[in-house]
Amino acid sequence: MTTVAEHPNLSAAAAPSPRAALLARLLDPDQVVLFDGAMGTMLYNRGVFINQCYDELALRSPDLVREVHAAYVKAGAEVVETNTFGANRPKLTQYGLEGQVTAINTRAAQLAREAAG
Repeated sequence: MTTVAEHPNLSAAAAPSPRAALLARLLDPDQVVLFDGAMGTMLYNRGVFINQCYDELALRSPDLVREVHAAYVKAGAEVVETNTFGANRPKLTQYGLEGQVTAINTRAAQLAREAAG
């Protein structure tokens, strides 16, 4: 029987991957983690009025959404949330967009990841 220490692909002394180290830092209760902020407010300040579906902007105005994400990253945000606060079937039905739930959420996640780098 092979132990972890003896296994050729596993090492107890191996350094954690960058992703594992980041996750450990994000979960450490003694660390401060900076999140992005008020996406809706930022979109409104850029001329998007409140009488429309902000979630749909992932499809209709992706550059605008990406720019807001990028501004938060530039300001030091370590965690970027998607612009999907109301991107669910009941909320999107109010705008006639209930058939685009998956497309909106998928594109919103892509935009956030692009901005995060």
